[in-house]
Amino acid sequence: MQSIKHFIWDFDGTLMDTYPNVIRYLRLAMQECGCDAPYNEILEKMMENIRFAVDYYSEKFQIPDLHQRYLEQYKQEATDPVAIFPGVSEVLRQIRKMGGFNYVFTNRNDSIYPMLEQVGILQEFEEIVTADSPNFVVKPAPDVILYLMEKYGGTKENTVMIGDRVCDLESGYRAGCKTCHLLTPSVPQYPVCDFRILDFEDMLRKLSNT
Repeated sequence: MQSIKHFIWDFDGTLMDTYPNVIRYLRLAMQECGCDAPYNEILEKMMENIRFAVDYYSEKFQIPDLHQRYLEQYKQEATDPVAIFPGVSEVLRQIRKMGGFNYVFTNRNDSIYPMLEQVGILQEFEEIVTADSPNFVVKPAPDVILYLMEKYGGTKENTVMIGDRVCDLESGYRAGCKTCHLLTPSVPQYPVCDFRILDFEDMLRKLSNT
């Protein structure tokens, strides 16, 4: 990663371990209608995106209002604790120490701000683009990455999009920048990428060796 200066991060399942809560909310919404699905199966569907998973189970179980039921359960997120992945803070600080910049590009809304502040990493990001931002276009479109590159002087060679899902990497492919895949052990996927990291200790080693 010697040439990378601009690090664009996905949020869910990359910086913070939000999947257990999100899956629980969807399962509770299904259980209200007498249905359920295995944790790992839901997680696999979510690797596309959460709306894909909701739509899949809405059709499978014939629950037309499943999305609304899920959103009602999702309100619990304001009080439910969410864990940061081990090593995230150290990696973000190391990038800034090296003269690099961190950004967030997420399909989520501004609900991520209090979570980032709660775990003490909000200040590590130069800019955060969410679904509530004026420059937002949903992944896998490359628009947000291109916007950040133009605004902060990033190039295709010194910018990387980091995420755990194919849609994260595809937004990077389409922007022409580098891509970094964070391996998710419970759903082993090996999409084509420029870099692959096992966890944040692995990434810190890679950064320290530059």
